[in-house]
Amino acid sequence: MRPALRFASWVLGSFALVVGCATAVEENPDVLPVAPDAGRLDDSASSATFADALPPLNPPFAECAIETQQVYVVATDKSLYRFYPEKLDFVRVGTLDCPTGAGTFSMAVDRRGIAYVEFTDGRLYAVDTSNATCRPTAFRPGQTGFSTFGMGYAKDDDDAGETLYAAGAGLAALDTSTFDLKFVGSLALGRTELTGRGNELFAFSVGSGVVAKLDKTNAKTLATYRTSAIEERAAFAFAHWGGDFWIFTGTTTSQVTRYAPATDDSTVPVPNAGILIVGAGSSTCAPSAPPR
Repeated sequence: MRPALRFASWVLGSFALVVGCATAVEENPDVLPVAPDAGRLDDSASSATFADALPPLNPPFAECAIETQQVYVVATDKSLYRFYPEKLDFVRVGTLDCPTGAGTFSMAVDRRGIAYVEFTDGRLYAVDTSNATCRPTAFRPGQTGFSTFGMGYAKDDDDAGETLYAAGAGLAALDTSTFDLKFVGSLALGRTELTGRGNELFAFSVGSGVVAKLDKTNAKTLATYRTSAIEERAAFAFAHWGGDFWIFTGTTTSQVTRYAPATDDSTVPVPNAGILIVGAGSSTCAPSAPPR
């Protein structure tokens, strides 16, 4: 689904970060703390007009530029961060200016740095990961019974492109040119987020701690892994980087769990991130093996 993290002094006073945590977030006095329940549907109405309201965002980066190879996360205060797994650092990009009073819910990032961020009202926005600029999309909430959903990109099997997948009332593929959802198959994993690892697609269920490798053609489970990240009522997010899965869970602030499928090992390198993370995205440009 991520340079040193520099929290402004007032943020440091608000959050007790422990050793091993990311250490700071860039100062921005315009941040307005907002803490909606990230796991529940918000009935707040969006003020945006979604039919050709604004021109689409220009991709901020060249395909697979270094900025697209990290993990991005979005928090309940609507701030966007870049997370560097090698250093366990968060760098604050900015505050989303999406025209909605709803809370953030899920996120995915494409190969040129456009993040698709879903809010608790079911609306989907395109976000520039270089500066957090936001644009409405033509996505129609409620398609195929999906009110809210997790998201993640995976490369297509012919390596010619990538597809954005959604996990809600089953698994679906989301076409970002038409913003139509195409139902793929049923899922029985509970509350679920998605991420890709190259051509592979994975789902994470916070209620069981299970990471499931999915068949992209029918949503069937091909393999399962069990992590220690189990917190039934938590806000959560999920991303891949460097061959490992990075799981963000919490109720007031997030801890970061790193699950290594090669060794079947869960560790908690960041016990307290100082923010409550509800969306994460790593593009298909992210390394699929540990960098040397």
